Amino acid sequence: MSDLPVPMTAEEFTPDWVTDALRSSGTLADERVTAVEATPVGEGAGFLGSLARLALTYDRPRAGAPATVVAKFPALVDVNRGLAVQYQVYQREARFFNEIKSTITAMPTPEAFYADIDEETGNGVILLEDLDGKLRVGDQLAGASVREAEQLMTQIADLHATWWGRTDEDTISWVPAFDGPVWAMTAQTLPSLWPTYQQDSGHLLLPGMADIIERTWEGLPWLGQQLSRGPMTLVHGDYRMDNMFFPAREGDPITIIDWQLMSRGRGPYDVAYFMSQSIDVELRREHERALVKRYHDGLVAGGVRDYSFDDCFEDYRLASLWCVMYPVAMGGGMAHNERAVQIAAEVSKRSFNTILDLDSVSVLPS
Repeated sequence: MSDLPVPMTAEEFTPDWVTDALRSSGTLADERVTAVEATPVGEGAGFLGSLARLALTYDRPRAGAPATVVAKFPALVDVNRGLAVQYQVYQREARFFNEIKSTITAMPTPEAFYADIDEETGNGVILLEDLDGKLRVGDQLAGASVREAEQLMTQIADLHATWWGRTDEDTISWVPAFDGPVWAMTAQTLPSLWPTYQQDSGHLLLPGMADIIERTWEGLPWLGQQLSRGPMTLVHGDYRMDNMFFPAREGDPITIIDWQLMSRGRGPYDVAYFMSQSIDVELRREHERALVKRYHDGLVAGGVRDYSFDDCFEDYRLASLWCVMYPVAMGGGMAHNERAVQIAAEVSKRSFNTILDLDSVSVLPS
């Protein structure tokens, strides 16, 4: 942790602040930032944080000094920022870049030039490599193609296989598990958003879905325990299209951003989160089993043993039920601009259909 304050608005990324931050990480030597031009990035793409692209002017530029960086800082909306602090998302991502990123080789992530948190407030800030113009950002509204989904199943299997059964190691033992105190707050927090969801987004509920959601709230502690059964692995936690940057050539690795919801748990959580919220309903129905099989094949290729495809698919069903919290949270008060509202509506449709298609509610104890 440095002595620099965490900026709460884009205007607080002053030349002096950015200079000190980049010097502290060794990105800059004696040169100084003399001007910063901040432009908002990805309106509606992030719910728990704010993004701005910072164009930097130097007193004596040198090769290797970034011309632009992307700043991640606390959400401007009080309810979103409050949830982010409650769930320790700023701490998780800062510690990912400072402590875990170097251990991950199978999944590209952007370089972090600076990452820090304020232990007292729980707020955090990160200066990231700017991928604009280098890679194409994903679009959660449009959803993934089959080829993109196949590549993403392969990559997430690589990550999970790397950390399979190793979550007690010091490097990641601090990461919240789904049955731990951080996620345990969900059972109290999300039902409070349910009345707002019913009022503002109730028209999106499919027949029988309201009862399923209310049963899920009651079963969240049990679901958390099931998602935390061993062997656990490191899960990304927010594996969706808006957090992915795609290369020009199909089949090349896809760069993954946003590790704020990183957790320890059953690997198929990431698969269920992606499949239930980032793929068109009909496309998922047609290719669902094959994509989960591709993920399982990747685990086996990565050395995972004693974990059958049937076990994997059952964990996938279970995790899809847990993931209903996201459309309810978004539609229950976290969507504060037009694109965010559109994403909340589309995610509701995709998530609800997944849960009904899989009869996921049947996993709950009677």
